[in-house]
Amino acid sequence: MARYVVVLPLAPLERGDEFTVAEWPLHITVVEPFESAEAPDRLVAALAPVAARAHIVRTTAGEDAWFGRRRDVLVSLVRDGGEIAVLRDAACAALAPLGLDPQRVRPDFRPHVTVKRHGRLFPGDHVVLDRLALIDMRPPAGSHHRAVVGLLPLNHPTS
Repeated sequence: MARYVVVLPLAPLERGDEFTVAEWPLHITVVEPFESAEAPDRLVAALAPVAARAHIVRTTAGEDAWFGRRRDVLVSLVRDGGEIAVLRDAACAALAPLGLDPQRVRPDFRPHVTVKRHGRLFPGDHVVLDRLALIDMRPPAGSHHRAVVGLLPLNHPTS
C-alpha cells in the first residue's frame, strides 16, 4: 500500500516535484499521512470536488508552539476563521471510501507550519493558501523523499 498526505503548500509546487524530508517546502497538513491501495489519480479525483468548492484561505501566522510526542517540534500556529478545518473535514470525508481510516485522524487538529532550517513563519506573517497538494510519502526515490502526485487549485476566491 502507498502512503499519502494532503497539504496546503506555502510555496509554489508542481506535479512531479520531489524533495527530501529535510527540504520539504513549508506547508500546512490538511490530512495526516494515510495508506491507500488506490492510484494517486483516484485520490486526486476524490479531492477535486473538495478543492472546487473550497475558498482560497487568507490567514496569518500566530504564536509559536511545541508539538510532537516529546514536545520537541517547533511550529507556528496559523490563525484562520475555521476554513482550514472545514477543508480538512471535507477532504477526510472524500478520502474515507478510498482508504483513509477515520479512526486515525487526529481529533485535536490545530493548523500549523513546522519551523524548518530553510524557513519558517513569524507571528503576523500573512499567507495565501490557494491549492491542495497530494504528496506520496513513499515514492520510488526512497523513504527519505516525497513526491507531489496531485495539485488542485482552491477555486473560490475569498470575498
